[in-house]
Amino acid sequence: MFSSIDKSLYQVTRFRAEQLQKLRNVKAHSPSIIQVLSGSKKLYWHDNSMIISNTSLLLCGAATSLNFENQPHNGYFSSKVFSFFCQPTEALLSLSQSILTKNTVPIIKSDKALLNMLNALSELGKSDLSGETQTFLLMALYQHLAEKGVLHYLFASNQLTLSQKVSHYLSFSPAKPHTLTSIAATFAMSRATFIRHLNKEDIQFRELLTDVRLNHALNLMQKEKMPVSILAQLCGYQSESRFSQRFKAKFGVTPREYMNTLKD
Repeated sequence: MFSSIDKSLYQVTRFRAEQLQKLRNVKAHSPSIIQVLSGSKKLYWHDNSMIISNTSLLLCGAATSLNFENQPHNGYFSSKVFSFFCQPTEALLSLSQSILTKNTVPIIKSDKALLNMLNALSELGKSDLSGETQTFLLMALYQHLAEKGVLHYLFASNQLTLSQKVSHYLSFSPAKPHTLTSIAATFAMSRATFIRHLNKEDIQFRELLTDVRLNHALNLMQKEKMPVSILAQLCGYQSESRFSQRFKAKFGVTPREYMNTLKD
């Protein structure tokens, strides 16, 4: 098993737009909280649509696929995505499940304590925090969510699935020529055993790798504009056209169309 990819137990990613930004099939590979700071997010959830503003938070379990529109207000949209790689205890999940709530969708009203905890995670440089300190901060957040009866919206169990572990590992080097055989070896499995475990989750390795690479493309474009040819290479694609086709098939827009929605 791999031993030292990264000691970060959470990640905070910022997203922005200055024009209407429509995306589909955006997958959360890890349990995540989405916080809208400016503008609003129109979420298409099953057969309904709902607006998420800066007074509410969206809770996404691992492997959740989202269809949404990021809607600027006064010419600007911004949000933060908090991704978690540390599991809660079984006791916290049991507490959460024991509390009856009126929530039928994974959207909750934000409160001052919750916002303060998220701000602390965002402002503290996690690279300067030990694993023990990060765990302490996250368990406080999980405790608060459990007491609100919503922690189990983020975490189906207190164990990471293989696909979560693989996606997390791939996210640190999406441009590398990863093969099924090499990744299976990284996780101390034979090729056949690795495939069998992923099949239990109804997912294939190539699908995981593609999702990670295309999500990486979104993150790179949020940081800076660049030629699509360079973007493709940074995401593990040698062909610009193939990359653009995969991107549009996944998200419903081309890389250039997505970059045009971003604030300079």
